Amino acid sequence: MKGFVNVNKPTGISSAYAVQKVKKALWAACGEKVKMGHFGTLDPMARGVLPIAVGTATRLFDYAQAKIKVYQATFKFGVETDTLDSEGAVIKTDEKKISQEDIFPALEKFIGKIEQIPPTYSAKSIGGKRAYQLARAGESVELEPKSIEIYDFKLLDEINGKVLLKDGERTLEDNEFAFEIACSSGTYIRALARDLAKELGTVGYMSTLLRVKSGAFSLETAVSLEDFLKNPLSNVLPIDFALDAFKVYNLDPIYAEKALNGVKLHFDDLPEGDFVVKISSEVVGIATSQDGMLKFKTRL
Repeated sequence: MKGFVNVNKPTGISSAYAVQKVKKALWAACGEKVKMGHFGTLDPMARGVLPIAVGTATRLFDYAQAKIKVYQATFKFGVETDTLDSEGAVIKTDEKKISQEDIFPALEKFIGKIEQIPPTYSAKSIGGKRAYQLARAGESVELEPKSIEIYDFKLLDEINGKVLLKDGERTLEDNEFAFEIACSSGTYIRALARDLAKELGTVGYMSTLLRVKSGAFSLETAVSLEDFLKNPLSNVLPIDFALDAFKVYNLDPIYAEKALNGVKLHFDDLPEGDFVVKISSEVVGIATSQDGMLKFKTRL
């Protein structure tokens, strides 16, 4: 078995726990143990799209991993926590009230390629230890800034203190605002809340987080964990689902054995760059062209 499961992860559970639930259900349903792994962690307090690769689809991490992710998040200003989210301890407060008029010009400063310092409580490695482990032990943590890209950063409309998110309506607290962010992989939305607050002359944290989209995987096509467990096999997406951005080369079956065994074969009609190779409509790998020679980069 190979493919993807697009889980709508609820709050309150870890990404690893969600993968384990999917794994046990599929193992029982198909009668075999298959390797699985998720594409991008969601913290327990976050919810939304959690793509899980099944079987040999785990080999496609570098290709199926989203270059662009979309989130909807709420930021609470006037309070900062040590984890920069709602689960941390309050470490700073500020009485400044923020308005929409304050926010609009500030958002523009974050669009494009920027440097971002990851949160202290993160899985970044420092001297062989995770940053959050050092922080919990009371040790000083200094992380290097990393390059990220923000493609879009907008304030969501609020009506009578309520905002409509992709998964339902939410009532906003005082000094709390909702945003939609399209960003590169590796962006910390918690850090974005911290940095936007600083730009506004106050402090802040991320109060909620919803991942709306991760590459080809969206909330609209996601399945709840509860529904998945009821019918696991029917909720496994085909390999093609996550590779829609790639060109496809249909290899004649007569060349299948040689090509899959690494024999160099020349074709005049190979696409440029990386492309999906299909044999009899089945995806067999990702390949590239070198001087007209088909070369597999990943076989399934």
